[in-house]
Order: sequence, then C-alpha cells, then structure tokens
Amino acid sequence: MHQRPTLSSWPRGHLRHGEAGFTIIEILTAILLVGILSGLAIGVSPSLIRTARGESGAQELDSFLKRHREMAIGRRRDIEIRFLPPNQVQSAQRAVPDPPNPTPAPEVLETMTFEGSIEYWSPAGVADTPDSFGNANPITLGGVAPVMFSSEGSLLDAGGNPVNATISLGVDGDPLTATAVTILGTTASVSRWRWTGVYGGWVR
Repeated sequence: MHQRPTLSSWPRGHLRHGEAGFTIIEILTAILLVGILSGLAIGVSPSLIRTARGESGAQELDSFLKRHREMAIGRRRDIEIRFLPPNQVQSAQRAVPDPPNPTPAPEVLETMTFEGSIEYWSPAGVADTPDSFGNANPITLGGVAPVMFSSEGSLLDAGGNPVNATISLGVDGDPLTATAVTILGTTASVSRWRWTGVYGGWVR
C-alpha cells in the first residue's frame, strides 16, 4: 500500500537549517508584477519611440545651426542657411565682395538630410511656440530669404536685418513626432520645442 510521505520521512539535508523558500503568495505577486510591467511596456513603448523620433530631428537641426553659427564667427564670414523641403538643410559660405569684380556664388559647405522620415511639417491647428515667432508655415522666417549667420553671430535676412525663425519638424501625419526649433535673430540663440497636444502645448 502506497504511503504518503511525512515530515519525518523527508530526506534529511533537503533544506538546511535557517533556509526558507518562496511562499505561494510571493510567487504569485512576482508573476502579477511582471504581467503589469509587460502590459505597460507594450502600451507605452510605441508612443515613446515616435516621440523620440521627432525629438531626434529637432536635435539634428539644433546641432547643425549652432555649429554653423560658430563657424561664421570663427571664419568672419556670413554663412547662409537654406531650408530645403521636404527634409534637408544646407549651409553655404558667402564670399567677401571685391568690387569691381563680381562676387562669386556662395560656396556650399554642408547638406544634411533628416533621418527617420522627419521633414518640415506641423499638425494643422497647432499653436505657436511660447517664443511667438510665428508658425504659419513649417518654415517661418520673419524676413526676406536667404537668411544667414553673420560674422557677429546674429541671424540676418537678405537685407541685413535680424530675423526670428520657427522651423517645424515631424513625420507627416503623426502629431506625436511634432517638434519646433526657434531662432532669435539678434543673438541667433536656438531653442527646441516638443508638441504634447492641445492641452499640454509646447514644452522644451
């Protein structure tokens, strides 16, 4: 006849003195926590990925602008910034006028293409950034193109006047990727913004 094992018949040494295993409640709690965290990861990750994609475009433009501003100051030359739809930005160094000789065309320095399907775009009805430089178009310049960084570090229009700008970026049709880069003309300081929705608005 088969006998059920008793405590006295359990092999000695299976558990050492002072050792303790996990209780059923602890195991179930761990399984529940893993399930909750997995559910959160599935629900949040796509949104975070899309938001990060938009911010990467703004970061690329931010770095491009700051690098060429410093270049204009260091070289003592005006450097044009050309925003080329749908997804490129280009820099070109202006030659020093030498009358009566004709001034050569600006020399192209760099052409950058945004990664991750980022282009000049903004969702319909999005409010202006807190800088209030305007956003009627994805490329909004407060003066006459072309714009350029001067050797003094300002952003100027074709007439030599300081010009503010708002450059809107994102993946066409995806508001979660909407970002903006603003430039203050007098100092050419650059700010990055991310659109969080109608109620959240723009945040740095």
